[in-house]
Amino acid sequence: MDALNRFKSYLAQHSLKNTPERLTVLDEVLRCNKHFDPDTLFIRLKKRNKKISRATIYRTLDLLVVSGLLKKLNFANHTSCYEINMDVRTHDHFFCLKCGKIIEMYDDALHKIHQRMSSKYHILIADYTHQIYGKCPDCQNEAKNSDN
Repeated sequence: MDALNRFKSYLAQHSLKNTPERLTVLDEVLRCNKHFDPDTLFIRLKKRNKKISRATIYRTLDLLVVSGLLKKLNFANHTSCYEINMDVRTHDHFFCLKCGKIIEMYDDALHKIHQRMSSKYHILIADYTHQIYGKCPDCQNEAKNSDN
């Protein structure tokens, strides 16, 4: 089922209104090809002449998270952002402490560790978060160049 139908189904199952504003937010979210925050989404919608309040954006993002279409990421510096959660390969995140860049990392070895832990402790892992913090290559180069 595509995202639009999944969201409409979720709204109907929970007796929530299927408003044009919610569908516009979903449409813009699906246009995002990287991590985004609510303010960025608000600006993108404003540039497209969509008059949707920040409150509606925040509430709709919460609904998209609860419905399973989005994943909310919370980083140690209290930065929050979102990413699409449909048919996405399990991955981890690197967060640059200087510029805020987020780099997605894929490593089968980490996936195998989680499978091993699941078997060892007889648990079913629904989700996990693995975040690495430091400086991205651009910020490292910037620091090296300012030292010269």
